[in-house]
Amino acid sequence: GFRQGKIPYQVIDVNYGKQYVLNEAASITLSELYPQIINNAGIKPIDYPKIEFNQIVENKPLVVEMAIPTEPEIDIPKHKGVEVTELSTEVKDKEVENYVDDIRNKYSTLEPVEDEEKAAEMKDHVTIDFTGRVDGKELEDGKAEDFVLEIGSKTLTPKFEEALIGMKKGDEKKVKFELPENIKRRDLSGKEAEFEVKLKEIKKKQMPEIDENFLKDIGDYESEKEFREDIKDSLTEQKKQQRKNNIIGQIIDELIAEADITAPRAMVDNRVKQLDEEFEKNLNAQKVNKDNYLKAINMSEADFNKQLRERAEREIKEYLLFSALEKKEKDKIEPKEEEIEKEKKNVIDKYQKEEEKEKIKNFLDTPQGKENLITSIRRRNLIDLLVENAKVVKEKKKKPGKKEKNLYVPEGKSSDKKLWTPNQ
Repeated sequence: GFRQGKIPYQVIDVNYGKQYVLNEAASITLSELYPQIINNAGIKPIDYPKIEFNQIVENKPLVVEMAIPTEPEIDIPKHKGVEVTELSTEVKDKEVENYVDDIRNKYSTLEPVEDEEKAAEMKDHVTIDFTGRVDGKELEDGKAEDFVLEIGSKTLTPKFEEALIGMKKGDEKKVKFELPENIKRRDLSGKEAEFEVKLKEIKKKQMPEIDENFLKDIGDYESEKEFREDIKDSLTEQKKQQRKNNIIGQIIDELIAEADITAPRAMVDNRVKQLDEEFEKNLNAQKVNKDNYLKAINMSEADFNKQLRERAEREIKEYLLFSALEKKEKDKIEPKEEEIEKEKKNVIDKYQKEEEKEKIKNFLDTPQGKENLITSIRRRNLIDLLVENAKVVKEKKKKPGKKEKNLYVPEGKSSDKKLWTPNQ
């Protein structure tokens, strides 16, 4: 029956109790003040604080003790003169030729083979009908009509594709082979399957000649020489970037091992949660079920979670290492105003539409936007400093051995990964 905010204190105390009201007020006050407390203390929390109220009394100061988990300080190892092996930046003629063929391949056409006696070969595109059976029963998803396949593309089981080599238009054939382990139906792995195949058409890929029309289409080049020189320059730049990435990767590996960094569990748990949410979001955008995806790549939930945690731990260690190095080398890597303006222009120029340019410019003019630019430049300057001070030796030829398995990365290749930071 009272107007909002006008209830007499004694009525509240009778219904709820004075101490309850004081406790609620203390909690609300502390939650509002917490960001300011953290900012004034100059600390970076990595988890929720443990709070103990030592005094909650009416008309007296609130006395609180807080235990706040923070980012650990690490002992920076010797980070200059780290010995690394460099990748060669030399571009060989064969690499240029392969790149040229890749471009020609994108502009290629498929032409039907008119010669009835011409047999299918590797890389030919064939149109086939097929029906598969195991133990006399027709396979689910083992039947198709007018299926177009490039022989050797591994779209289907390699043994099936290899069996098509030598067939002519109109030929029918029975193909028998043992089903591999990584098929959708695990219960059929290792069983012998029989496929009835009919080859209906053969098409060969015709790659364009490097003539005047082709050169105009792909870049308005004046000559084939100019075209090939441009490709070589592009490959050289790629190799230079690969060389730099490889060197900084070796430096980070060495420094993390030397510093013996332990990633705090709270930070790892938070990052694992982020990665999992990002992964689920990407799958949902593609309308793919997570269980079906893991089955398709032949990975168990336990293995997926293990690799996710390994990645999170690695990212946290990298972050802690770089944070410590940035403090150490602050005077050498802090960007100047002209660097910030140049970076700002580069970012804005990446956008095409004027409204997009204006929107990003307005953001970069805010304190948060400018801090993002400074953080990016500072990190790049630190990487350049580490690379410049590394002791680079020529790459040694690797001995043949067991191929290393790449760490599974949900959203792309591990080589594409950028350094993670908590506020990213």
